[in-house]
Amino acid sequence: MKAGLKIRRALLSVSDKNGVVELGRALHAAGTELIATGNTAKILREAELPITPIEEVSGSPEAFQGRMKTLSFPVFSGILHRRGSSPAALKDLEDLRSLGLGPIDCVIVNFYPFEKTAARTGITRPELIEEIDIGGPSLVRAAAKNSPDVLVLTSPAQYSAVIAELGQAGMVSCALAERCAAECWDQVLAYDSAIASQLGAGARLALRYGENPHQKGYLSIDADSAIAWPRNKEEQLTPAELSYNNILDISAAYGLTGDLLEIGSSAKQLGTGVVIVKHGNPCGCAWAGSQLEALERAWEGDPVSAFGGIVMFTRELEEAAAAWLSDKFIEAVVAPHLSADSASLKKILLKRKNLKAVAIRRYGAVPAFLEVTVPGGRLAQASDTGISDPLKTVTRITWPEAKTRLAHFGIAVARALKSNAVAIVREIPGKPGTLQLVGGGQGQPNRIEALKWLAVPRAKKVLASGSLEDCVLASDAFFPFRDTVEAAQEAGLRYIVQPGGSLKDAESIAACDELGLSMVFTGIRHFKH
Repeated sequence: MKAGLKIRRALLSVSDKNGVVELGRALHAAGTELIATGNTAKILREAELPITPIEEVSGSPEAFQGRMKTLSFPVFSGILHRRGSSPAALKDLEDLRSLGLGPIDCVIVNFYPFEKTAARTGITRPELIEEIDIGGPSLVRAAAKNSPDVLVLTSPAQYSAVIAELGQAGMVSCALAERCAAECWDQVLAYDSAIASQLGAGARLALRYGENPHQKGYLSIDADSAIAWPRNKEEQLTPAELSYNNILDISAAYGLTGDLLEIGSSAKQLGTGVVIVKHGNPCGCAWAGSQLEALERAWEGDPVSAFGGIVMFTRELEEAAAAWLSDKFIEAVVAPHLSADSASLKKILLKRKNLKAVAIRRYGAVPAFLEVTVPGGRLAQASDTGISDPLKTVTRITWPEAKTRLAHFGIAVARALKSNAVAIVREIPGKPGTLQLVGGGQGQPNRIEALKWLAVPRAKKVLASGSLEDCVLASDAFFPFRDTVEAAQEAGLRYIVQPGGSLKDAESIAACDELGLSMVFTGIRHFKH
């Protein structure tokens, strides 16, 4: 096994000069020849380090005001030729010598600050294009491809470990070289993604601010986005601009609205759905035979929270629903095929001049993977999709077949709420197939409080003198103790759907049997944070 990497020649071309002199000294002390470009060479010379100008290696002068410096056959040959004793490596070494070229065992570069430049107010496209680094990412890809035979560094944060190993052994371990290469692949991806977000087939919409006025914000728009986000003022359906929070709420509503369509089609149930979202949580959700009734039922579910929310429809906005909405304060209306010329939209705008509006091109286009940036990395997971959670009766009282669709409706709503979450849903008496969220409890550190303090009081307010006995309680995760069952029974609930999976499932099942409740397990948890 190779003991480590002895660096014979290193190429340095950095825009961030922090730590480069110290690294240069460590390399020089280890017997490394330093090749450098422009200002990097100047700084290293000022530190009294011997420098080979890049022009002596490339055989060409810097040209086109800096656009051509390191992109050359001699430089990339020195990086890319294979090392070792394999037939391919020996042939590469023979080629290198016949060409009169030398190896480059270390590449140290920073990329032009494209993202920083893009964030500047008033930046022009030509100015932004000048900040696209060509040579840097190309050098990094070449060096990382040849890891661990070539060391590649793109950040001053990597220098200290290299300096330490050079000081101890005069070489760099293969493990460190491979770790640095892995980090550099991530940086190349992030850099190219930043460029694509600005100049790719998609677009980048500058927002007035982020979640709060002191935060900057923007939206990168995919070219084939299922939601017709406006890319500029000309594409806005109304004069009012979407805010960062509007976009989050619309995104939160999109998945649940698609679920409503799936639930309706799976049951061959004609009708239409409406979802109302405020601060990322559904506060209204309904399915009914007419759009107006679905809207009224969704709003009825929590009229206080619906104030200032966004309203999303499964079907094109109808004038009756638009007329009803014109007397309500909402932030945005979202519906398939909505346009600035829609008569229904114009009807709302007569009274609501500041309304925002967005069109849906298609439902069901949930990303396969969701990615979140965290300190020091990115967290990714497969999307939580599908509404066909299996229902397994675990109590003595069998789950009634007539409540299966209502159970799936409840699961869909609970999944859309922030955890810990429960949803109380009902089928409107005398109106088969008309479904309504009557009480949501979300975002609580414990499930019992989500039920007792939020969902039940809201449901009782909606039902007034009515009973909860025909409603279904859906939970996004298991009950850790039997107290949730007891609280449900105390509120008048008789039907529960939850994933199961607690160490104390048997206690919750026993509580249901003692209290006369029917409960089904799905085996699928739906946490949302």
